Amino acid sequence: MLKLHKAATDLKDNRMVLDSSKNAKETTQQQKSKSTFHAPSKINPQFITTFKKSCIIISNDYESEKNYLSNTYAKEDIRIYDLEELKMDNAHEIIEEAHIATTKDKIIAIFAFSYNHYAQNALLKILEEPPSHIIFMLYITARNKLIPTIFSRLVVFNKSKKTHIKPINLDLTRLTIPMVYEYVNKLEKEHISYEQGRNILSQILDSIIAHNILLDEKGLERFDLALKALYSKQSVHIALLPLLLSLVKG
Repeated sequence: MLKLHKAATDLKDNRMVLDSSKNAKETTQQQKSKSTFHAPSKINPQFITTFKKSCIIISNDYESEKNYLSNTYAKEDIRIYDLEELKMDNAHEIIEEAHIATTKDKIIAIFAFSYNHYAQNALLKILEEPPSHIIFMLYITARNKLIPTIFSRLVVFNKSKKTHIKPINLDLTRLTIPMVYEYVNKLEKEHISYEQGRNILSQILDSIIAHNILLDEKGLERFDLALKALYSKQSVHIALLPLLLSLVKG
């Protein structure tokens, strides 16, 4: 059960509803002297062009934000990095991209669910003194994703919405194969986003814990594989199908 509770902890981190009061003490102290702006539901081009400052955006809806940016800006005016984790090689690539000469404003938007500590340090200087016409937008799901020194250099916009994970509409104690296929077919038709898929995975884990359903090593591995599949942008219904089938009794 210890491993199961660790899995629950890992998944809860991906729920993107972490309260800032639970952050590390250093981060909290750093934020006392800085303002956090509550941005509009969408940051429009006029705002960014006028503001002309790199910023951190706390959001729990990456897909919506990426779609908005892609549909709003011309390809030559924005570079989007869509990452599971920002690593050192990504940081070096971003620095090279920022140093490509441009005569008009260009946005470098970084979407990552986690930011490697060393990669963050590698970006510190360029975030503090970006090349001419370069505007950075760092998207995070919770405050504790970035080191305090980055927060001290950028303005923060909080666009996150606290969400409460509802119980899954599936009785795992009496699960049958027809029930599983009916459920995943519904997910396929509803075009569930990756963020919603991770929430559903959290719901499944919560239900397992609530009903004292025991998982063996293979069961825990299936959770890990499902989470990795969602991060690699596999369709939600396909990512969850093997896991749900493994929970069918007899």
